[in-house]
Amino acid sequence: MKPSRSRRLSIQSLEGRRLLAAVNIPDDLTSAPDAIVSVPVNIDSATGVRGAEIRLSYDTSVLDLEADDIDFGSVWGTGSDTQVTANVDDAAGTVVIFVSASSALTDVSGSLVELPFSVVSDAVVDSTTVLDLTQVTLNEGQISVDPAPVSGTDSTDGLITITAAATGDDSISGFVYADANNDNVVGTGEAIPGVTITLTNTSTGTELQTTTDSDGSYEFTDLAPGEYEIVQSQPVAYLDSGVNELTVTLVEGTALEDQNFRELGLLPQYIFNRLHTTSVLPVGSDRWTDAITDINTFANATSSSTVAASSVVAASTSSTESTSTAGSDSTASGEPLIDEAELGSVATVAANVATAQTADMGTPVGSNDDDSDDNEAVDEVFASNLF
Repeated sequence: MKPSRSRRLSIQSLEGRRLLAAVNIPDDLTSAPDAIVSVPVNIDSATGVRGAEIRLSYDTSVLDLEADDIDFGSVWGTGSDTQVTANVDDAAGTVVIFVSASSALTDVSGSLVELPFSVVSDAVVDSTTVLDLTQVTLNEGQISVDPAPVSGTDSTDGLITITAAATGDDSISGFVYADANNDNVVGTGEAIPGVTITLTNTSTGTELQTTTDSDGSYEFTDLAPGEYEIVQSQPVAYLDSGVNELTVTLVEGTALEDQNFRELGLLPQYIFNRLHTTSVLPVGSDRWTDAITDINTFANATSSSTVAASSVVAASTSSTESTSTAGSDSTASGEPLIDEAELGSVATVAANVATAQTADMGTPVGSNDDDSDDNEAVDEVFASNLF
């Protein structure tokens, strides 16, 4: 009789397994000329994914793309610690994106990133344009992509069909304002200029964008009846009221007004001494509006440089850690994600923004430089309960 043998069960960790994922861009996207189409890079299962490097190319004669507009996709949830670093070469029509989070994802499907491409105004209706997904690397190669994207035609590529714009005589309009006196009315001096508003036809996916005027107003015209989603990009310098998205139904022959976004006043760090001087008063004057516009511009620049610095540091740290554990082949190119020169350039941008703050607007209220303020001007601003 042969002696019996026992087998010892072994447990293999998730990180130890060679995982597989399928990644692609949809081939049924549509958009009209002079509109925006949101292009997702989808993944069928994001189990174990902590980071991704994505490369693709597009036809610059049909599409435009801004690196700052690229955002993380749905698989990252709320994305509280998700970092996105993107580089767009609009001359060559190439995009390189790094997206990462501190912890691995669960078994979810959806988009890794979202790319809002603008279709040129003279794009030919009924023509198509290809989005060539050339490379996707997950966890620096620890998770295999099957089929692997390659340069040239393959099943992972996306396709956009240019369709005729659905137009009509309808319109949607509203205001963005800082309701610091809490009366739910757009009052003198409360307008917020330069805020990006995006309108999406939910049935066709067609997007339009505009920015608020000096009086805080925005308007979309020549719209067809249908269901629409209106989204404002939260103005950085203002206390968020919590409502940045509206859903409306537009019926034929309608001018839908008062689709307003209400904020709660400037955040303390953006109430500069300049607002308290007679040089920008009275509240609501052209000089006042110019000062508010400068503050909004400064807040956006500060926010962008802070996010960029965080992304660069996170990507640089991730690259360093991976290189120490996986060797020189830890990235697809065998090079660090971010070099010291780029890290230094981000620091320089942040320093320049801080210098511009002091030169153009003075210091925030509560600093040691308040002695030069005009007391009467200060009283007028706060008596109006604006900020």
